[in-house]
Amino acid sequence: KLQEIIKGLDSPWSFSFMDDNRALVTEKSGNLILVDFEKQNIKKIKNNLKILEDGQGGLLEVLYFNEFVFVSYSENLQNGNSSTSVASAKFNEKDLNFKNIFRAEPPIKSGYHFGSRLEIKDNLLYVTVGERGRGMIAQDPTKHPGSIIRIHLDGKIPKDNPKFKDK
Repeated sequence: KLQEIIKGLDSPWSFSFMDDNRALVTEKSGNLILVDFEKQNIKKIKNNLKILEDGQGGLLEVLYFNEFVFVSYSENLQNGNSSTSVASAKFNEKDLNFKNIFRAEPPIKSGYHFGSRLEIKDNLLYVTVGERGRGMIAQDPTKHPGSIIRIHLDGKIPKDNPKFKDK
């Protein structure tokens, strides 16, 4: 049986439960929404992200972990370029001051295949990054698009990450 649990969302993309009654929801347009299922209400949380809603891009994944909010999004960069980026902020119901902890390089002028999913395991953040419609770029180990990235929760690179030599 299908049952509607909340109304008023616009192009919801991802959600992350905070507890039994609350979840964070991303809307592709860039809104981060706090949903309270018990009270049946939604509340927009301000943020400082430079989001580009273009094609498949926008505010993408959200993950709540130990009082921190992690998001992936299509970051609006110069000259029409964008990148799949990840930011984190300590949770606050009114305004989240996100700090970028990862940006996929190189930036690309495309509205396709940003990715992205976020997962935390053993205090490491795993980020899937789309290949941005450039297929074979995923075969180039010197570029991020088309990869699974593993970083510390603050964005630092783990010392035991695989290393690739340039050809």
